[in-house]
Amino acid sequence: MKNTKAALLLLALAAALVSCGQGAAGSGEETTARADSGFPVTVTDSLGRKVEIEERPQELGSMAPSVTETIFAVGAGERLEGVTTVDDYPKRVEEIEKIGDFYGVNAEKVASLGIDVLFLSYDTTTRKQAEDLEEKTGADVVVINPTSVEEAIDSVGLVGEIVGNEEKARSVEERLRRKLEQVTAKVEDEPRPTVFYELDYDPLFTVGPGSFVADAIRLAGGKNAAGDAKQPYPQYPVERLVEKDPDYYLVGSGSGVTVEEVKEREAYSTLTAVEEDRVHVVDDDLISRPGPRIVEGVRLIARTIHPDAF
Repeated sequence: MKNTKAALLLLALAAALVSCGQGAAGSGEETTARADSGFPVTVTDSLGRKVEIEERPQELGSMAPSVTETIFAVGAGERLEGVTTVDDYPKRVEEIEKIGDFYGVNAEKVASLGIDVLFLSYDTTTRKQAEDLEEKTGADVVVINPTSVEEAIDSVGLVGEIVGNEEKARSVEERLRRKLEQVTAKVEDEPRPTVFYELDYDPLFTVGPGSFVADAIRLAGGKNAAGDAKQPYPQYPVERLVEKDPDYYLVGSGSGVTVEEVKEREAYSTLTAVEEDRVHVVDDDLISRPGPRIVEGVRLIARTIHPDAF
């Protein structure tokens, strides 16, 4: 993969380290929320682990941009002490200590910061790895790895319960579901065009079944052209893409590729999406992060493939 940012994005998706702000929807403004949960609380994470949080956590760590955004959305951003090197939303995360990247957690740093709860979102994380990390850091480790838009919305409530801001989290969840229903209602009676979503090129990577990006395409009123793939984020043969001949071709902005560059690819000259000017670069921060802004991502896809409905 020639583009560094695209390579990092793909690694993030492949490992499901993915993952806004004001309420759920936008500016990143933190809302102070009172501790409205009784502790201890026991939650079930994405690995099926029962994690008991004995007291309202005062120091939080996030190893996923999506979870970072969720923590701010539920009003606990002032307690966030550690984030990844790629966290960039809301803007204030740039001032927070870095405790790891797409490749792993800096356990020593987490321990030195006295983090009470550490959120992970690596799809490859095992129970043993999570338990080992708890032992090394002294933090309660919670793995949150949504595989659908609905699970992403549910994770807002889970984070809210863990940090003790359940009331705020419920408000955010309700708002997200209302906004999602508004989008799906607009496209409900529209035809479902086929959509191909490019993560990176040369080699070509896309989204397959089991990915929340593919779920976002479905909710936006489209049909994933790579629905025949065997993995959530597979390498996809260009020859098969040409055979599928999607109605729309979407490129994540993190790839650094322009619409013109896509159209100029020799193998793409016969694609309907190219011939009918249906190649679009979209903000992949909205689409690739299963956090509070994912509904904005669904709306973005829907507006792109169903412009007349909006």
